[in-house]
Amino acid sequence: MAPPPPELIDDVTAEILLRLPPAEPACLFRAALVCKRWLRVICDPAFLRRYRAFHRTPPLLGLLHGLPVTDGNPGPTFIPIAAAPRFRHPWSDDRRSRDQGYRHLQDLDCRHGRVLSDVVDESVGFIVWDPVTGDHQALPVPGIDIPWMTYTSAVLCGAVDCDHLDCHGKNFRVVLVGSNNTLNTLWASVYSSETSAWSTPISIDYDCDNYVGTSRGALIGDEIYFLLSRGTAIVKYNWGKNRLSLVNPPPPPLEAYNGWVTLMVMEDSSLGLAGIKNSNLHMWLRKVNTEGSAEWIQSRVIELETMTPMAKHGPYVVGFAENVSLIFVSTGFSLFAIEPDSGQVRKIPKRGVSYDVLPYMSFCTPGSRYTGITSEDFLISVVHPTLKIDGSIILSVLLFASESYYYEAVSILLRNSIINGARATMISCHCSC
Repeated sequence: MAPPPPELIDDVTAEILLRLPPAEPACLFRAALVCKRWLRVICDPAFLRRYRAFHRTPPLLGLLHGLPVTDGNPGPTFIPIAAAPRFRHPWSDDRRSRDQGYRHLQDLDCRHGRVLSDVVDESVGFIVWDPVTGDHQALPVPGIDIPWMTYTSAVLCGAVDCDHLDCHGKNFRVVLVGSNNTLNTLWASVYSSETSAWSTPISIDYDCDNYVGTSRGALIGDEIYFLLSRGTAIVKYNWGKNRLSLVNPPPPPLEAYNGWVTLMVMEDSSLGLAGIKNSNLHMWLRKVNTEGSAEWIQSRVIELETMTPMAKHGPYVVGFAENVSLIFVSTGFSLFAIEPDSGQVRKIPKRGVSYDVLPYMSFCTPGSRYTGITSEDFLISVVHPTLKIDGSIILSVLLFASESYYYEAVSILLRNSIINGARATMISCHCSC
């Protein structure tokens, strides 16, 4: 009988595992189940730091979008992309939160591994949620007494010198921008998790009958941009200088796109905008010269009819994912992701009508207290292809899920006949050793 092949040394193993795609989190989880040595390599904090630095861009794990009241469920919906966990939204699983009035949420933004939700409640203004860790924090209502105000908001990492590859557990900021048509006033305030307080609001006057829209903003450096309704103007807030200003949109009037446009961050970190007119996707970019003067340049026009039959069904732009350069287009009941550079189009399965899509981007790896892994569909997708389960699977669950989720993970494995009662008892004894 031939001797078994020699095992790879840990350094070589790490170099191989380093190249597993972060957009398919199940790959790294499955690799962690091969043996305890691989599990130790993958869960090593030094390896995880190298893994994030090697891939540089957090992957797109899923999309959040709100459903209209006519669908019977106005709450936000998470759509996983590829083999990613179906993260639990805090409004749906926490009975105490529902009792306190968190039933009706509207997701406003996803950025730097967090989700920002607007809460219909008198005592709570917003919820900042980290889907990967499961942590969520309620923010107080801003002390702004303005009647008939409309507003939008953005969440961003507040840590100094952060590379935004692993923002979990760090300080964050929430930028709130609102408008009042009666007073013709725009105002802004910033919440800091470090001080647990909102800043004193600032405001400017504007001569416009439109209001701040709820579409996702674009973050470029210290500046965050939001659209006014019907695209009549763009609001710019510099949170570093605490300054509000208005930016003119590109010609022609954005009403030519039926009001459905989205702001983007271009590859050169300039402000961009996309909209569809006559079945063509128009992309604009804002160039600023050394003297500070800016002009809009039409960068591309893409004929959608040559790419997909969706162009025949009145498509409109509903979102954009920075760093991965994806534009999301809806036809009402179908949602598509378009990669302008390659021309690739992918249909995304979902239910209901999409009016605004928020991309959730983050690394999801073993080795931390991840609650998303206890999602039954994700756990089964990771475990079932192996068919042969030993103690390492529960050990790994304990490593990347909090201990309070241990028995839930075991019950999932039992319920799906992946392990039996005797096996579960043996694994529990093995883990306690």
